[in-house]
Amino acid sequence: MKSNVLRSHSPLRQLLYVEWVLLGMAVFITLPFTTLTPNTEVAWPRLLTILLFAVMGLRLPQRRLLQIAYVAAEFGLLLLLTTSNGQQLPIMMRLLPQLGLVMVIRSCQMFQTWGRVMVLGAIFAFHWFTTFVYVDISIDHDILQHLSSPPAQWQVNVLKTNALVFFGMVMMFVSLLVNALLAAYRSQQKLALAHEELRRYAAKVENQATLQERNRIAREIHDSLGHALTAQTILLENALLFLPGNADQAKSYLVNAKDSAYQALRAVSKSVSALRTSPLQEKPLPTAIPALVEDICKPAQIKPEHAIELPEPLPDEINLALFRIVQEALTNTVKHSQATLVKIKLTTKRDRLHLQVLDNGQGFDPSKNTTGFGLRSMRERATDLGGTFQIWSALGEGCRINVILPLRPALDHSA
Repeated sequence: MKSNVLRSHSPLRQLLYVEWVLLGMAVFITLPFTTLTPNTEVAWPRLLTILLFAVMGLRLPQRRLLQIAYVAAEFGLLLLLTTSNGQQLPIMMRLLPQLGLVMVIRSCQMFQTWGRVMVLGAIFAFHWFTTFVYVDISIDHDILQHLSSPPAQWQVNVLKTNALVFFGMVMMFVSLLVNALLAAYRSQQKLALAHEELRRYAAKVENQATLQERNRIAREIHDSLGHALTAQTILLENALLFLPGNADQAKSYLVNAKDSAYQALRAVSKSVSALRTSPLQEKPLPTAIPALVEDICKPAQIKPEHAIELPEPLPDEINLALFRIVQEALTNTVKHSQATLVKIKLTTKRDRLHLQVLDNGQGFDPSKNTTGFGLRSMRERATDLGGTFQIWSALGEGCRINVILPLRPALDHSA
């Protein structure tokens, strides 16, 4: 598991935007023109602390020790804000709710139920401490002096309690809302994974069924037509042995029939072999494609260039689809393009596999060549695997084929 994950997937990105809105409100509160005091000095330490708080939200740790250290660092920033404000504690009191809600959003993404409860309790306890203990002097000095008659202490405590209870309810609401959003996101990921696994299983079953059917047809050809041709050949050979020596014309016909039977027998054997064996012949794709390129391009005197970078083995259905697409593209190039150079590039980027086949041939107008079986077959192979197929060509400009296939669903573990 990764130690931290960039928050770039929805809805994590949306939660990050919510955090930025809350931190923007905190920045606005710290600006001098938002207070009633004549102080016009910008509180740079507070702004830098809030900026650091925002930067920490770009990556959330996944390991338990790092998560605990991360939350401790957040509380350290809150404590730094509390102890560095001097006589401007009312401003700090308006900052704490925004920063506390940001911590609630992040804790929901890092911890399970009990971890979230502990973080929420710690935030609530910190807010209670600053409200009832640390900020009393500031209220007496900065606020009560503007009133005609100071309120009783119990009235001040009631106001503080109301504010604290309201903050606690807002924290619970935000926590429940974020948890519901993350639960829906995880369910969507699990559904996508199940769908992908089901698609792979269906493709594997289909391939197995196809292989079994090919083997059955191969056995039928071998056991019926193959045996019949073999028997015909034996009969013809016996006829040649017993044929009278003066029957030259009959012998010529029999020799031709025997040769024809041998040719048919070799064709049947070749068809049976093609049906029984895989086109990749148990070879990995980085080895099979260069061999295929050499076999097709060398007789046509086309210079091949290929770059294949596959960091890990691919599923069988993807291997076969890529092999067939390259085979069909090269066959079309040899038949129609009159090219002297063909380039094949196969690479992986993140969770996608990119195949590009291009040549320097005479090109064609794709809008007038949309019914060909080869192009349709390549497109169907790509779309069946959840990928895309694109072809670009113009007269005198060669042809370029781009295929993008998904390797696997990219699951975000940061939630």
